[in-house]
This record gives sequence, structure tokens and C-alpha cells, in this order.
Amino acid sequence: MELTKHKDILTYEEIVMIVRHAIKLGIKSFRLTGGEPLFRRDIEHLLRMLGDVQGIEDLAITTNGICLKNYTKVMKEIGLFRLNISLDSLEESKFEKITRGGNLKDVLDGIDDVIHLGFKNTKINVVAMKGINDDEFEEFARLTLERDLEVRFIEYMAMNKENLASEDKFIPMSDIIDIIGKSNELISLPSPNLGSGAAKIYRIRGAVGKLGFVSAVSQPFCNSCNRLRLTSDGKLRSCLLSGGEVDLKNILRNNPTEEILTNAFIRAANLKPPVHSGKGHVVMHQVGG
Repeated sequence: MELTKHKDILTYEEIVMIVRHAIKLGIKSFRLTGGEPLFRRDIEHLLRMLGDVQGIEDLAITTNGICLKNYTKVMKEIGLFRLNISLDSLEESKFEKITRGGNLKDVLDGIDDVIHLGFKNTKINVVAMKGINDDEFEEFARLTLERDLEVRFIEYMAMNKENLASEDKFIPMSDIIDIIGKSNELISLPSPNLGSGAAKIYRIRGAVGKLGFVSAVSQPFCNSCNRLRLTSDGKLRSCLLSGGEVDLKNILRNNPTEEILTNAFIRAANLKPPVHSGKGHVVMHQVGG
């Protein structure tokens, strides 16, 4: 892994400047993602800076949960709305292998803290992988029986291959629903806020929480996607997989007018493809999950 030099990534002040301008353009929902955002030095400082920004209606974070329990209190203090926690196995040895040394207990303790502190709409993101965690789908689904969580199954994308639906690990969402539905009565629920995450939502009868199913590969939802992605090195991307990007960092560091910044956002939005190419040639730890 080639590390990026500190001078080549956005400062926290630059990130907040971009957020403030985005709000002026009508963007009110923001998410910190990664890589792993909680690994960045002094991330608490950025969290507090964003918590002070007027006009943010929804502030969320996606984390792998390894360091989560160290930050749940500050997240609650600043008014963080939602958390997405990535978790691909509930077996210690398998989790350690997938995460290259992660401690499953740290993640589970963080999830317990989130529930205890009263966060709402918390999601557990499970990337479904054939031969790796397909024997755990029911166990993941059972997490919702007594916990106010949404366990969200996401189709595996074979990044850096010609076809995202690579046969080695890919499982279509219809198969995942069938596996869980064999021993559970699934009740279909309306999908809220379609543009920010097109998932099919279900509940196991009698469960406290919900199940979500995201079919980004077998049934792309590009026509309802309303996201732009800002990378750590200042690129405003129109799409995770394809489309194009605008270099906001270079613009910011040349004393732009508000009109120049606005035009940069418009250019990025206009680059958004009607549907992604279906071919993944991006490095996920660089552009984020």
C-alpha cells in the first residue's frame, strides 16, 4: 500500500469549507467514510468541527468498528445522527483473517455502546461472500431479533476485475433473501429515503430490528443515486465506479470565488453516469467504501 503524503490530503479546515459550500448548494446530508475514518489523527477534532456547522441535517459515519468504543461518547455529544458499522463475520478466527488482525470483541463492544447510548437507525453492513460468510447469514439476521439495528447485506463487488459479479465470491441478493427466508418469516417494509441508499427492507416477524438488502451489482440503482464522494486528496467524484471527478483541492488552494466552487460542484454532478459501467477498476482503500 502506497501512503499519501500529508500535504496531499485535505486539511480538516478545507473539508469543513467544502461542507459549508455544499450546504449553500442544497446538500444537507454528509457521511464520513473510508478506508477507516477513525484511524485519522485527531479525528475527534473534525467531528467537533462538523458538529458546529449550521445547516447539516444528517451527519453519519461508516466505520469498521475497531476503534468505535473510543469515540461513541463524542459522537453522541456532537449530535451524530447515524452509524454504519462494517462487519463481515461473527466468528473470531474468520474475522481476524478478513480484517488482517482485527479483534471482533472490539467491534461488538462498540456496537453495544452505540445501542446503550441510544443511537437510532444504526446499520451493520455485511458484504455477502460465497465460501467466506455465506454460512453466517442467518446468524447475522438474528442480531435484529432483540436489537434495534438494521443488518444490511451488500452484494460483493469484484473490484479491479472486468466484471463486478465475479463468480468466485459473488452471491446475488435474491439468493441471500432465500437463504434467510427458509427458516424465518420475512415481512417486506417500505424503503425509506431511496436516493441515499436503495435497499430492500424486511423484518423477521416479531423482531425489533430490520434487514436490508443492497443489490448494487445485480440490480444497479444508479437512476436514484444522489451522492457525490469527496476523497481524502480532494477529488469530488460523481460515482464510486465510473463517471469522473473534479479536483477541489487544487481549486481550494488557489483562493477561489464562490462562483468557481459552485461551478466545480456542478461539473462533478454533470459527470454522474446514468448507470455505472459494471467494471470495477478502483482501489477501494483510496476512494472509500
